[in-house]
Amino acid sequence: MKFETKGQRSSSVTDLLSPGSMLRGMVFGMSFAVGLTFGVGQGSAQSVETETTAPATMPVAEPSAQSDGAADPDLSAQSAAPGAPASETAAPDVPQPEASAVDQAVDPAVDPIVAEKPAAAPAPAGDATSAVVFMYHRFGEDEYPSTNIKIDQFKEHIAELTSGGYTVMGLPQIVTAIENGGGLPDRTIGITIDDAYRSVYEQAWPIFKAHNMPFTVFVSTQQIDDGFSNYMTWDMVRDLVKAGVTIGGHSQHHSHLPDLDIAAVKAELDHSAKRFKEELGFVPDIFAYPYGEANADVINAVKEAGYKAAFGQQSGAMSTESDFMYLPRFALNEHYGAMDRFKLAANSLPLRVSDVTPGDYTLTRNPPAFGFTLKEPTANIACYPSDGDATMSRLGDERVEIRLDGPVASGRWRINCTAMGPDSRWQWFGMLYTVP
Repeated sequence: MKFETKGQRSSSVTDLLSPGSMLRGMVFGMSFAVGLTFGVGQGSAQSVETETTAPATMPVAEPSAQSDGAADPDLSAQSAAPGAPASETAAPDVPQPEASAVDQAVDPAVDPIVAEKPAAAPAPAGDATSAVVFMYHRFGEDEYPSTNIKIDQFKEHIAELTSGGYTVMGLPQIVTAIENGGGLPDRTIGITIDDAYRSVYEQAWPIFKAHNMPFTVFVSTQQIDDGFSNYMTWDMVRDLVKAGVTIGGHSQHHSHLPDLDIAAVKAELDHSAKRFKEELGFVPDIFAYPYGEANADVINAVKEAGYKAAFGQQSGAMSTESDFMYLPRFALNEHYGAMDRFKLAANSLPLRVSDVTPGDYTLTRNPPAFGFTLKEPTANIACYPSDGDATMSRLGDERVEIRLDGPVASGRWRINCTAMGPDSRWQWFGMLYTVP
């Protein structure tokens, strides 16, 4: 692995670990973070421009819990979560139809509570221009560790969020506030849940209700229409809506959307919208890409379908500079739900960048030539790819370029770049690319 900056020689890891080097104080932090996220052996790249010691818990690339079809805890599509059974990586859950779960379409004229999308409450005031959004999937389903959060872990998360240091807000309010230029309380948090598993209704919702905590559930309509016993029913979804829970779109079949032709993508979105209208009386306006996968054509289709914001599965804090059709979230599961990581993510700030390359979220070149321009002076940036041995180059004070030693594996490729920000809070910028 090499680390380069303009005007400096390339340095080997051995050189950098010599007495007096910058990395002497960072070894534990990097080891902790890389092991936390990927296990031993994943690549990293960082600048050696300034000699600043990093704290012991240093963030790197993060987990992005896959959903029902294939569990992926923010490795590549081929990588299993540490400690997860190999079979779960390929197919963690084969749902069984529930014959008794036959949901009748609601008539908006008879049930006016769900006749239209509930109005968003006004956002609390503040001067922050960023927020952190978390993503869950399952609750208390211990047989699926890479998409599950243990109930004890979840209760610890809730205890932290209700400790007084955070403001948990509904996703529509967060999106609207940031879209309008900010004005959020510091440490604003949003909570999202993908796939509408039944454990959301039976395990998580009572805990959220007890703390009057808003959250959003992204629903793939066909999974509910098929009556699988481990998913919610439409009656359950209607219960959530009546209680003020936000429902978001997640396509019809939870497909790998970049793998479909654009007509099929539009059909997925159209059918999903039709079912939402029939069952709930409204069509959601916030979307989450299945598996976090998108490309330019998919994003345009989602926008044309009427969604005002869409979320991926790349880590980082969302901000006024974010792409509102590919917003970041921090994924949480058993392996990446420890309190030290949760607090670190909850307190993170955006690493503000522009001119990101590649510009499309599906790679057309492999290995990718990844880079970005810093919008603010930032020293000691470190970048961590999920696959590949990387070299970082700093071109002046603003441009950061990452080059890999060879092609990355097909599936999903992630890279996270971090730097210490104000008040010992990490600035974070993550990207997820689909690799054909």
